[in-house]
Amino acid sequence: MFWLMGAVLGWDYIKPPYGFPYVLMWIACVLVSILVHELGHVFMGRLFGSDGYIVLYSFGGLAVGSRTLSSRWKRVAVSFAGPLAQFVLLGLVWLLAQYVLVETIKHPGYARELIIQLKWINLAWPVLNLLPILPLDGGQISRELLDWALPRRGIRTALVLSMIVAGFLAINCLLAEYSKPLVPYLALGGSLSALLFGLLAISNYLELQQLGQDRRRQDYDDSSHWGRDRDLWGND
Repeated sequence: MFWLMGAVLGWDYIKPPYGFPYVLMWIACVLVSILVHELGHVFMGRLFGSDGYIVLYSFGGLAVGSRTLSSRWKRVAVSFAGPLAQFVLLGLVWLLAQYVLVETIKHPGYARELIIQLKWINLAWPVLNLLPILPLDGGQISRELLDWALPRRGIRTALVLSMIVAGFLAINCLLAEYSKPLVPYLALGGSLSALLFGLLAISNYLELQQLGQDRRRQDYDDSSHWGRDRDLWGND
């Protein structure tokens, strides 16, 4: 599914003046960029003593186990390390284009398009990843910070924020596909991105509902326990 989704995202390259080799190059750029991103999580986690590993799936990659840490601020650092690694890769690509391949990228061809693809992926994707949308890295960071600032309402607030931002982006991407987006710089991917952000908004809503049910059940259990204790004291 990882390879299939990569091909879907880069399928526009099948049209002239490009062709199938450019689709393959796009998939390779996606693979390298996502591995760099996930390695950022894994290396930061291992720096703090958490042994993680990488899984590729349909919507990108996962650094499994890297955030299994007791310290909130270490978990925040691990979450931020993925986008940071991509920004570092972006800087290296920019330096390569600026000082090594100056003449080569002036002319249409594989080298020029390779630089363009790597620049776009490693700028747009980490920026989107840092938005406060769960379960993206920015959502993980916002949940940690809000849970620290608002101990009783932090996770709920993070889910509400995530749902609003994801819903807005879904609408924005749909408007970009069929008319004019509200925020042009955040209109990436058209209908596919709208579907992705819409699913994330729905997932956040369902998680928010589950959180409310769990809290009501906990309140009921606490009140029942208090009632039983009162009966025992009355009998004494």
